[in-house]
Amino acid sequence: MRFSIMASSTSAPAAVITALALLALALFAPAAAGEPTAGPPRVVSATAAIHRDNSLIAEIDVQLDSPGRVYVEYRGPAGALRSATTPAAARTHRVPLVRLHPQTAYRYAVVPVAGDGAAGAAAQGAFRTRALPPALARLQIDAAGESTAELVLLDLQDNPDSYFLFLDRFGRIVWYHRNEPVVADPPTPLRAVRQKPDHNLVYWEGGPTGRFVNCCLREIDPTGRDVTRLVNNDIDKYAHHDLVILPERQVLYIAHEIVTIDDTERGGDAETRVLVDSLRLWDQETHATRELWDARDHLSLAVRGRWSGDPKNWLNANSLALGVRGNVLLSLANRNEIVSIAPDFRSIEWRLGGPESSYEFPDPADRFYFQHTVSELPNGNILLFDNGRGRPEEEGGEYSRALELALNTYDLTAVKVWEYRHRPDLFSPSRSSAYRLPSGNTLINFETNDSDPQRVIVEADAGGAAVWQAALRSPTIRNSYRAYPAASIMGERPVE
Repeated sequence: MRFSIMASSTSAPAAVITALALLALALFAPAAAGEPTAGPPRVVSATAAIHRDNSLIAEIDVQLDSPGRVYVEYRGPAGALRSATTPAAARTHRVPLVRLHPQTAYRYAVVPVAGDGAAGAAAQGAFRTRALPPALARLQIDAAGESTAELVLLDLQDNPDSYFLFLDRFGRIVWYHRNEPVVADPPTPLRAVRQKPDHNLVYWEGGPTGRFVNCCLREIDPTGRDVTRLVNNDIDKYAHHDLVILPERQVLYIAHEIVTIDDTERGGDAETRVLVDSLRLWDQETHATRELWDARDHLSLAVRGRWSGDPKNWLNANSLALGVRGNVLLSLANRNEIVSIAPDFRSIEWRLGGPESSYEFPDPADRFYFQHTVSELPNGNILLFDNGRGRPEEEGGEYSRALELALNTYDLTAVKVWEYRHRPDLFSPSRSSAYRLPSGNTLINFETNDSDPQRVIVEADAGGAAVWQAALRSPTIRNSYRAYPAASIMGERPVE
């Protein structure tokens, strides 16, 4: 599907216009191709095509008569957007347009920009997006309200494929990426993902902890192009569950390895295989990794929560976040515990929950169980998704919620200051997420493992009321992991 327009407004045949434009370029182009001429460049041609592998990405190929930068404004029934301006002056550009709706007609205008920022005359055209792929077309999204987040990024495991999706503030799919797994038998699914400042996505592609079919950390750009990857191995260890983007092309990630211990004193085998978690830093410039923290140096293998399988899953570290002072928060689901690791990674500052908690819970109902996505808010409070798996009946039994706790350092107590419980209650025995939005609301993902609905995403306000909800249903959904707020897919922004 390709549409081509010329910048001229005359009625001369297109072939004649093209010939004249090329002749003008030959006669009047500056000797140095990289030097911009005075004044804004002129658009010689602009061609729109829908991305070969993605029906919700349009690519605009632009040719200018002299080096310059360009941006594109585009409008559909849902409003107008403006692409980011291309970073470097050139005569040819390819500008991807994202945040589009399926089977929708759009008008666009290519605007050339001179070196001094002056905009030239726009060249206009049109395109129409294609239908969603079958797995997404059969996905039913029942949404109510309007999110304060511009976009919501989420993963979706649809048998046998895996996708990333962006939903707009009304719960409509406006971007997707179908993953081509590195390990195909069984296929490795998409899991945790983080968006970089340049809008690339870095994610963990992996399977069940300890089986080592989880392949790697991968990075793609918003058009789905592979950028780089870190494949699991015995040197860099086995990435799993979560990662954090750091400056200077560095990625902090949770890793594990299998070690063998003598567990006979505790009724185990003399050669018991155990998963041990660590934190590692991936330098994407050098492609080297190094260990920053090893759980064995700070926690005792004799203190356990859930302890099952082969290898034994000791801690089940499942979320990672930077604190307000450069400290690192790590969720240890098998021990119902959160630890704050000092910025230099040499010590544990405090523990919350679990058998060795630094803080007491005056109200036992404020405790959390098998938690995910722990973060430290600017005021020092702790936000998490409390899965509630294994919660005792005297504390309310098994249900899930988003939970905010205040840590009182003067009396070492942890007290609930906010929560969101769905009505009726939803139970997410694993996965799921809770993230605080710039608006002060909280974006919550319930992975219920039920067939109807399979997944519920809610934005709740400070009073614990839902202001937006999207329920995702499909007969082929396997599971999902998290839902994240985002401001942009590729630097595009709404315009009036």
